Amino acid sequence: MAYKDSIKPATDGFLKSISIIHLALLAGQVIFALAAFTQSTTLYFGFTNKDDLLIYVVPVLAIGGFMSGHMLFNQQLNNLGDKNILGEKVIAYQTALITRFALLEAPSLFAIAAFMLRGNLFYLAVAGLLMLYFLFLRPTKQTMENDLDLNFKETVMNCNHQAEQ
Repeated sequence: MAYKDSIKPATDGFLKSISIIHLALLAGQVIFALAAFTQSTTLYFGFTNKDDLLIYVVPVLAIGGFMSGHMLFNQQLNNLGDKNILGEKVIAYQTALITRFALLEAPSLFAIAAFMLRGNLFYLAVAGLLMLYFLFLRPTKQTMENDLDLNFKETVMNCNHQAEQ
């Protein structure tokens, strides 16, 4: 009975809250990109202006955010192995997800700001790719169970708790 009580606070609304956070972060990026696009007066796509440092900075930040987010997420997941209580695992998993989301959102917002400054659609394309990947990272019950590598007992207890609600 004590084991079941330790699961209840951890799983109550976790997936719902992290999904809302994910949706809000994605919606902010999309709305900012749409606003920037509608306000733009000159549009072009190209790499002709070699003096524009943003043409190098935006892709480097995008790749850096993608790679560092992936590496930090995996590192934080590897550190979960020593946690025995599901509640602790879920809290650490939420922290890892939010860190990953932030490391993807920052380069996306920077790319949109670069688009606003220069009008180069390349920057908006980079932001669009980051947003597409961000959409792909939408948290689900299955990805949570796989990422946390829940054992059979934790998975069954989690399913039983959700069935009681």
